[in-house]
Amino acid sequence: MFGKAKNKAENTDITEMKPKKEKTPMDKAKKKKIRRRVIAGVLAVLVAAFFVRNSIAAKNTAPMVTTVAASVGDVEQILSTGGTVKSDETRTYFAPLSVEVGDVMVKTGDTVKKGDVILTFDEKALSEEKLAAEYRLASNEGGYESSVHKNNEYIADLSEANRNLPVLDQQIADNEKLLDELNKKIEEKKAGWNYNGTNLNVSVMEWQSIIAQDEEALADISEREARGELNDYTEDEIKEMRNEAEIKLANDREILLNLQIQTQYNGYEESYNKEVRDLQRQAQEVEELIASYKEYKSEMKSQKASSESGVLDAGGKAKLEADTALEKLTNQEKLDAIAKVENGLKADFGGVITELEAIAGQPPTESGKLVTIESTEKVFVRLSVSKYDLEKIAVGQKADIDIAGKTYEGTVSKIDGMATQNNSGAMVVGVDVNIDNPDENIFLGVEAKVYVHMAKAEGVVTVPLEVINSDREGDFVYVEENGVVAKRRVTTGITSDSAIEVKEGLSEGENVVMANGMEFEDGTAVTTMPMP
Repeated sequence: MFGKAKNKAENTDITEMKPKKEKTPMDKAKKKKIRRRVIAGVLAVLVAAFFVRNSIAAKNTAPMVTTVAASVGDVEQILSTGGTVKSDETRTYFAPLSVEVGDVMVKTGDTVKKGDVILTFDEKALSEEKLAAEYRLASNEGGYESSVHKNNEYIADLSEANRNLPVLDQQIADNEKLLDELNKKIEEKKAGWNYNGTNLNVSVMEWQSIIAQDEEALADISEREARGELNDYTEDEIKEMRNEAEIKLANDREILLNLQIQTQYNGYEESYNKEVRDLQRQAQEVEELIASYKEYKSEMKSQKASSESGVLDAGGKAKLEADTALEKLTNQEKLDAIAKVENGLKADFGGVITELEAIAGQPPTESGKLVTIESTEKVFVRLSVSKYDLEKIAVGQKADIDIAGKTYEGTVSKIDGMATQNNSGAMVVGVDVNIDNPDENIFLGVEAKVYVHMAKAEGVVTVPLEVINSDREGDFVYVEENGVVAKRRVTTGITSDSAIEVKEGLSEGENVVMANGMEFEDGTAVTTMPMP
């Protein structure tokens, strides 16, 4: 059963108006009040009669509902809102120097184009300031270049010394190590020959002792023979005994002679061996090389000490550069500024004069404000978007902008990262929509109507917004088929002002009931009236 709309007819009592003996004119307000009460009473009676008649008819006939067919089409979601036109570029011009202003060609609110002359300065005063700045700049550059040249020479000498000293230290250390190795080899060679000489001398002494013994043995034979102690031996035996002693003595003398010859040879080799002499020659060359390295190192140390005293330290260099740069910057900026206004101060872009402080015939203070221009070439519309639309808007989306009846193309260029409170107390987020094709008809500060194209779906199933119902479980529609109603769950997509995309749950051509707040149970019989 579908729910019935409940209405309570208002009962209006109509009191009979009796004529009075003394009539007084009725004022207009009272007449209108009575007329409204009468009309309300009549309407209440008619409405009550209408519902009574429909109630009686409903007992015998199915309720009549309006249906609409789901169709395939395009849906575009557009945010329609208003905003204020603002400039995206503002330039304030300041006086380059305190020189008398000549003519002022504009006033606050005037529109200027790029290159238009806004004001001029006194020509003579500008020329004098320019000449003085040029002299100061030339003098500053000359003094700086001289100081830099001297400093660079000191730096080169210091760099050379710092580069060579570690190399010299390494070369000295390497060659001293080599010299030690050569001397060690020489000593080892000499020690070998010395050791051989010592052993040979010991052997010579030993064999000299043996020979002395041989000589004593030979002399002893003769003495024994003279004393007759060898009478028991035959002459041949004595001769053989003497002969053996002489042979032994001769052999031992030969051995001694060989040992003496070896000792002499060993002594010669110890003093004049070729390998030792080569090693000694190499050692001498290395000693000379070490001496030359040490001498060069001494020169480099002197060079380092003298160059370090001449090189500017970090503070001195920084001061020189800072003073020079500041002087150069000051004078060059002044020259650039003078050059820029020699033919008058010109607008860098088209826009509107929003501030003007320059006065003709008076010199402004140096760096004093002269004039401010807000661009009309780079403009945007500032919007305030609620949290409900924020998730659907994005940088890069296109927009149509209506300003004073003229339409411009726009692009969402910025979305603030923080919400603010508007005059009504609601939290909103600022959004900038750039005007892509501005012209001379745009005025800053005026209201603009903006239509942001947030999303679009093409060739999708769509239905009117009114047929979508919602409960705790989500969205649903009532579908009419063969005279009865069925509740159908749907998944919706983007919406336009009048239609909504149905992603799931409906097909093209299905009849959807426009419930208008009524509720139906599945299977409820209805009489349909298609929407024209």
